[in-house]
Amino acid sequence: MKFTFSILALFFVLASHAQTRDTLYLWPDKVPGELKAKHAAVVSDNSSGNVIRLAEVTNPSLVVFEPEKPNHSGVGIIVCPGGGYNILAVDKEGYEIAEWLNTLGYTAFVLQYRVPKKQEGALQDIQRAIRMVRTKAYEYNLYPERIGTIGFSAGASLCARASTLFQYDSYPKIDAVDELSCRPNFSMLIYPAYLDKGENRSLTPELTISESTPPFFLFGTADDKYGNSSLVMTSALRDKKIPVELHVLAKGGHGYGLRKGNVAGETWPALAEKWLSKMVKNRRFEKHQRTMNFPKATVYPKKMPKKKDLWVFMMAGQSNMAGRGFVEPQDTLTSERILTINKSNEIILAKEPLNFYEPKMNGLDCGVSFAKELLKQVPENVSILLVPTAVGGSSISQWLGDSIHRKVQLRSNFEEKMKLAKKYGKVKGILWHQGESDANKNCIPYYERRLTNLMSKFRSFAGNKSLPVFIGELGSYSKSKANWLLINEQIKSYVSQDKNTELIQTFDLINRGDSLHFDSQSQRIMGERFADKYIQSIK
Repeated sequence: MKFTFSILALFFVLASHAQTRDTLYLWPDKVPGELKAKHAAVVSDNSSGNVIRLAEVTNPSLVVFEPEKPNHSGVGIIVCPGGGYNILAVDKEGYEIAEWLNTLGYTAFVLQYRVPKKQEGALQDIQRAIRMVRTKAYEYNLYPERIGTIGFSAGASLCARASTLFQYDSYPKIDAVDELSCRPNFSMLIYPAYLDKGENRSLTPELTISESTPPFFLFGTADDKYGNSSLVMTSALRDKKIPVELHVLAKGGHGYGLRKGNVAGETWPALAEKWLSKMVKNRRFEKHQRTMNFPKATVYPKKMPKKKDLWVFMMAGQSNMAGRGFVEPQDTLTSERILTINKSNEIILAKEPLNFYEPKMNGLDCGVSFAKELLKQVPENVSILLVPTAVGGSSISQWLGDSIHRKVQLRSNFEEKMKLAKKYGKVKGILWHQGESDANKNCIPYYERRLTNLMSKFRSFAGNKSLPVFIGELGSYSKSKANWLLINEQIKSYVSQDKNTELIQTFDLINRGDSLHFDSQSQRIMGERFADKYIQSIK
């Protein structure tokens, strides 16, 4: 009877707090390490302090809270309620926190991790949750590189574990979700507990802080019996020069959430809001996220394909062809049939990012996506060689004039790489995306003529006057949209007069939040569109 009552109570809790919200269940089949069958969470009879407590969770999930007025930061935050790893204070430290984050414009995901006394299961749940939110990022208008956590008491402990143990796979991979990183991009710990279990109340031994540990915000009070956790965690982060902000009030105790009537509960939200706003705009934060999934090793092909079977595509233009998207693990999976060059002009297996001219800015481009899609539609004996030559910020007049831009002599470098490409394979086409630097009143009138001249020079380097050229439009998201549209009109006019040129449309693609560069998903889509246009052209 008690169990039945708990199920009914939970139903009404979810009806009032979740309403029509999405619920994402973490584990499609068996929950790793869980002995009990999946069932609805059990609500405790203890509702003291007007707190709803989940006494048992066997089917971990995320309840999604989307803001009515998003702030368009692309940030998603996983909320981890506390409860000593015995229960989950699911409303005070879960739903109420998510609703507060919604008022700030952030999308929140309340994590119902396994309890009671299932610390290892809880770590598995949060690692899986971070990966799952990344797979759902575009569905909820988020950026995969902007997924953070906030936790309370034991939930803060769990966030700290997720932020320091992300290189440890706590469960065997079960599907494509687990190919993504489980490292949070930032972590917010509110009255954390259990972080000082080391000798003489030092940092808990399992918490391994390295240069890859994400930034932290911590808040606590001096009269909290767990207050030492905030201090030792902050000290350890400082020692490794990890960005950290700590606030400690004299009074407030523990377990206050953000409810009124407690000075600590009324103080931390404003501090956290300010820190979070600064953090998502911080260049250091962005810099680290950009490179977190970059490949660590170069892989050379076991055997070079025959020259007649190696199709070469030159990639040229400026930053959107050079790539500024976020590289995910899926973008670094190699194929013996997809090759590229490195800065030493060696042939290697292609992994994103392909571009090597701007090491402090390079990100995901459309190249590997293009090659993967193309291989689905060409004979099995064919391999692809992608040759990057794009350099961010380069104008078409700089390409024509063979200017040195960001230490690269643009047209000469293209010619050199073309000669190298012809040595190994058959040049099949040029992928071009450029025009942002020319989208001004002084350059727009001359863009089509300059584009015509440049493509003629490119084809002369290839020794093929009818070499196919594939040109991507500028996006439709620019703050200077009118000028970008005028560049697109110039591109369309050129394409209409050159029977060996194809247009790749981008009007429905989105930017990464800077109104300038395509985001990762858009880069992959653009690559697929380049491939489809190529297949249409040869048919």
